Amino acid sequence: GLFLMSAGSNSGMTLVDVVNTYNKIRGNVPELIALYYTSRMLRHLESLHENGKILHCDVKPDNWVLTSPSKEIQKSGDDSINGSDLVLVDFGRAVDLEKVNLESLNPLATLFKGNVAAEDMECGTMREGNPWGVDLDYFGMCASSYMLLFGSHMNITQDKSTGRWRLQKSFRRYWQRDLWEMYFDTLLNYNSTSGGKVLRDIRDSFEQYICSEREHEVASHLNQLYTHIPKKR
Repeated sequence: GLFLMSAGSNSGMTLVDVVNTYNKIRGNVPELIALYYTSRMLRHLESLHENGKILHCDVKPDNWVLTSPSKEIQKSGDDSINGSDLVLVDFGRAVDLEKVNLESLNPLATLFKGNVAAEDMECGTMREGNPWGVDLDYFGMCASSYMLLFGSHMNITQDKSTGRWRLQKSFRRYWQRDLWEMYFDTLLNYNSTSGGKVLRDIRDSFEQYICSEREHEVASHLNQLYTHIPKKR
């Protein structure tokens, strides 16, 4: 597939830098910022898959870079707040699904065998020795959201009674648990039989929460963040 990514970054700062910066100024990333950046990741990964038919294969916090939306995106009514956005970088392991599966009517259903991920970045199907596909990118996005929430690498475990993958850590009681549980449970357990527009459905839920009178609070947090982030790296 042919796919045009958004504008490059002025700072080169990643989500890991966001976590480190917030650790210095307040101790942790505000949950609302984690929700906001997750909504942006959902939007961009959905576009990469649905429009580009590209599997990134190396989605992780280090590869989400802070940027600003292009003028074209701003004109189209994109809901980025206060000029803040993310861009996914490092396509060295990416797979053009339309090229590897020329006869498929649904390139996103393409499955692969083998293990191509680092040990702590294996999706559930890969850990089980089963064929994997877009769920590898979903796992990487979950790991990125987890970094924002907990400030550390994501560890998962498989429930012996249900077989479903879940986080080893628990959410804080004052977080938006319903949103996070839906997000992690759906994406950590996605497989070839799941189907549906899962990224769009989850993104709609996140954006609905953020857009319900919380845009100004997000903008305030982002302005505070930007005052502590170097303009150039």
